[in-house]
Amino acid sequence: MTKYKIGEVAKLAGVSKRTVDYYTNLGLLRPVRSASNYRYYTDETLMRLKVIETMKIGRFTLEEIKEQLNAWDSFRLTAAGGVAEREKISVEGLRRQLKQLESQLAQLQSDGTTVVDAAKLRTKITVQSMALFQSLALYINEVSIYLK
Repeated sequence: MTKYKIGEVAKLAGVSKRTVDYYTNLGLLRPVRSASNYRYYTDETLMRLKVIETMKIGRFTLEEIKEQLNAWDSFRLTAAGGVAEREKISVEGLRRQLKQLESQLAQLQSDGTTVVDAAKLRTKITVQSMALFQSLALYINEVSIYLK
């Protein structure tokens, strides 16, 4: 696991150190503490920062983003079922998740969807797409080792 100092993760994500600190204080980011109590950030932090920035572009509030990230964390823990994240990743599993998202998007686009149903579905799709995005990133990381 690669660990980054606040300035390094900020530079890699294209945000300021102040932004990383602010998101950390809001609970959007979870640094790892060293024995000397320094904050270090991981590759997951970079993915979370990309998700946060994407959701901000989609006009989500920081509170809504926090709710989505918490739901994403819960979804990942439930999906993992005690199994290490890397062990549960499979191409077929990713295809099933993608097909489910496509089905839900089609439902969202249909004329019969109410505003309330659309909002619930949007939340569910956002959480699932974030989990799928992370799974794909982890899978690509695993595969890239063999391609070198």
